[in-house]
Amino acid sequence: MNTDQAKSLDLPKIMSRLGHEPVRSVKGGRELWYKSPFRSEEEPSFHTSFLGGKWIWNDFADQGGTVIDFIMRHEGYTSVTDALNFLTSMFQGHLFDTPVGRVGGKSSKLSSPSLFSFQQQARLDGVAVDRDFSEATLELVAVKPLQSPLIFSYLASRGISRQLAQEYLKLVQYRNHKRPSAKPYFAFGQENVSGGWEIRSASDGTGKFKSALVCRDITVHSGREEGRGAVSVFEGMLDHLSLLTMFGTSRLKGDAIIMNALSSYQRTKTYIEAEGYTRVDLFLDNNTPGQEAAHVFADDFGDIVFNHSPSFAPHTDLNDALRAGAHPDFTPRSSPEP
Repeated sequence: MNTDQAKSLDLPKIMSRLGHEPVRSVKGGRELWYKSPFRSEEEPSFHTSFLGGKWIWNDFADQGGTVIDFIMRHEGYTSVTDALNFLTSMFQGHLFDTPVGRVGGKSSKLSSPSLFSFQQQARLDGVAVDRDFSEATLELVAVKPLQSPLIFSYLASRGISRQLAQEYLKLVQYRNHKRPSAKPYFAFGQENVSGGWEIRSASDGTGKFKSALVCRDITVHSGREEGRGAVSVFEGMLDHLSLLTMFGTSRLKGDAIIMNALSSYQRTKTYIEAEGYTRVDLFLDNNTPGQEAAHVFADDFGDIVFNHSPSFAPHTDLNDALRAGAHPDFTPRSSPEP
């Protein structure tokens, strides 16, 4: 990979792979705002912009630049060569093929970013498991039953009981070869349908770091009534556990899909179509990306889609609502069955 190729890479996709998701999208998806990956903050001050056919970034009152500049700062590199090697290891395969999407039933080049074009082009034809998602620096070490006071304490602070956590989550140990340590890092996580592990860090007690080991894909939990025909869709594992807690149950009647990232839309769509669900209940975040995704679900599946995000507004997600002591006020027509 040369510098021109690196500068043409999709920076929001790179940031997503490094565990950073946007909190606000403006200018039709051409400008995305994040909490700075370089410091702790409550309000987003870091943004990416799609200008002149390329992504650039700016960190408020600090610095900005190209994809290469971002990787050098994020990973602590002092040479462009190291940054290029890192990007080459992150992306493998046909990096610079022009994606083709569908517009009005016809093939069309995707020339500008949108919610999904900057996160793996979710409307592309075909389905591919993102097996190069997990950074080459992260290595799965072991998966064990969940027994960690630190994790239990963190989950309790999020309103999730030990019993529910042990039913759905595992202790995942991994190594980060960019930050060698005598002992493996540990996280809580769930296995996805392709045998990868979706993880959330626990080593520092904050749960802020999210990533995937081996590969990224959706996670599916079967409902307690086979053939129910309904499926509930969540962005993250804690959203699912939060709804179970609100309903006072350990399993929904219908199936549950954890997207693990909005970039998994195409995988989610394909799974829903293959299973022939007749009802889709959405519990996506009350923010711009989440609600743009809800609109895409509605466009693709029509009146079998029920968007429940307004039911837990003004909270951003189900876990925020749970911690605030709220209980979604579902209407009889749209109420999911616990």
